Amino acid sequence: MNIDRCYIYAAILLVINSSVLVGDVSAAGDVSGVLKSQTSYSVETDKLQQQEWLVDMEVNQPLFGGDLTVIGRLRLDTVDDLNHSSSSNSTSDSASSIGGPRVSGSAGVVKLREFYWDVTSDNTFLRLGKQQVVWGEADGIKLLDVINPQSFREFILDDFDDSRIPLWMVNTEYSMNNGGIVQWLWIPDTSTHQLAPEHSPFAFSSPSLVPQPSSVGSVIVKDAKSPSVTLKNSDTGMRFVHFVDGWDISLNYLYHTVDTPVARTRSSEGSSEQTFIVTQQYERSHLFGGSASNAFGDWTLRAEVAYETDRYHRSVLALPGVIKADQWSTVIGLDWQGWTDQFVSVQWFQTTITGNDVDRVNNRQEDRVTFLWESKFFNETLTLEWLQLHSLDHGDGVAQPRLSYN
Repeated sequence: MNIDRCYIYAAILLVINSSVLVGDVSAAGDVSGVLKSQTSYSVETDKLQQQEWLVDMEVNQPLFGGDLTVIGRLRLDTVDDLNHSSSSNSTSDSASSIGGPRVSGSAGVVKLREFYWDVTSDNTFLRLGKQQVVWGEADGIKLLDVINPQSFREFILDDFDDSRIPLWMVNTEYSMNNGGIVQWLWIPDTSTHQLAPEHSPFAFSSPSLVPQPSSVGSVIVKDAKSPSVTLKNSDTGMRFVHFVDGWDISLNYLYHTVDTPVARTRSSEGSSEQTFIVTQQYERSHLFGGSASNAFGDWTLRAEVAYETDRYHRSVLALPGVIKADQWSTVIGLDWQGWTDQFVSVQWFQTTITGNDVDRVNNRQEDRVTFLWESKFFNETLTLEWLQLHSLDHGDGVAQPRLSYN
């Protein structure tokens, strides 16, 4: 993707407290709303790419000895360039039968973003419903944070909190006597990544992700559809967290459907003109990993590792166009908070594909570095942030400056 973008962001937060009456017992509940207006302008095409309004309404209410949280979202894009030339079912194809929006159109969407019930006992925490679960220590890059799929309607420019797609799941944690915590997840929701439409300025175009058009014959690309909601297609994971000698340590396991479809190419026979058909299917993978972090004065050292089985990588060969191999991912980060209201972080990220196949588009080993600087002013009401990701192998990357006033 190659894009020039001027990005203007504004947010207004409205909070209203209310109380509701359940039977003869008065239960205090909170209602809050967030209104965001977001505008994007392309200096290359000299036109608006986006004029979006987003409303999130949240209700928190005690219920049956626990707490119920409901978050609804209305998103409206009056310019509609993000969805230009997209098929009407582009959103529903990535959503499962239980995770899709309530109303969806080319210019807007209404959906139940989160809906969950929390209950806590002496050593057990249970959260049931549509929610987000975040694993890992990395900034701007995901290794273990793959439980929830992501919306790429705005490429990788959106915040993770906004771009994560909540899933229906069972999320339970058990606190052990030695201080450790065991978390177990069961996720029947099979929603996957939501990609930008093919003709959107934010659509993926890298040869490492997208099959390239053939110079001979025609190409037919069939849409990917999220897997059916069945017990067989459910995801499940476990995490063990402990604090040992100053180190926060986690061990993670997840058996899941990889949210990026595998695009395989085949040749159609019996035609006067050679035709290539690209089918897209979702594949399963085992993820093993862990994270660790420790503070040394003003410095914090972080590390994260993930090993993924049965991953598919783009191939230079025309048919089927993918090669199956396992993959290692590692990130090491160093944070510094030596000055008041200042935060600086650097990370080194490496992926290694197992095996020695030379027909892959990607290198067997690839390295990236990230830099994050955050500075707060006026009693932490004004925040200036600069996030930069850079590939050491390809020389490309992305810079994301941001100024926020709260």
